[in-house]
Amino acid sequence: MKKYSCIGVFKHTYDNPDIVTKYEERVVVTEAETAEEAEKLFLTEFREYAVDGIEFLNEYEINEIFEEKDSPVTEVACSMKTYTGTPEQYISRFWYDQKPVSCDDMGWNHVWHNRGGGFSACYNCQEEREGELWKNA
Repeated sequence: MKKYSCIGVFKHTYDNPDIVTKYEERVVVTEAETAEEAEKLFLTEFREYAVDGIEFLNEYEINEIFEEKDSPVTEVACSMKTYTGTPEQYISRFWYDQKPVSCDDMGWNHVWHNRGGGFSACYNCQEEREGELWKNA
C-alpha cells in the first residue's frame, strides 16, 4: 500500500447573509494500491463532505507521500503557485488576504463567535474583542 494526500477546493456559503463566503483548501490522506484507487476514495469523500452550504469545486491535486525514515516530520501535501512578484507581495496576496483586518474596513458586519477566555472573534475578519459579543447577536 502507498500513502497519498489530496488537496481539494471547497466553497462555504451560509444562511446568515452577514457571514462572508469562504473558500477552503482541504487536505486529506489515504492509503491505496494505486493513484487511481486513491483518487476514487478522495472524490467520494469530497462529495460526502460537500453538504449544508459546502460545495466541492471539482478542483483537486493528488500527491504520493514519501516518508523519510530519518526525518521527524512528513510532508503530506503542498500547493505550488507560479508568481513573479516579490516575496512580500506573495505573502500579502496569498497569505494575509485570507481575512481582512476588520469588517469595518470592508463595509461588512461583524459576526461574532466565542473564541474562549472571555473573548469574541469575528467569522469574517481578524478582529477579536473582549466580552461575549456573540450573545448580543
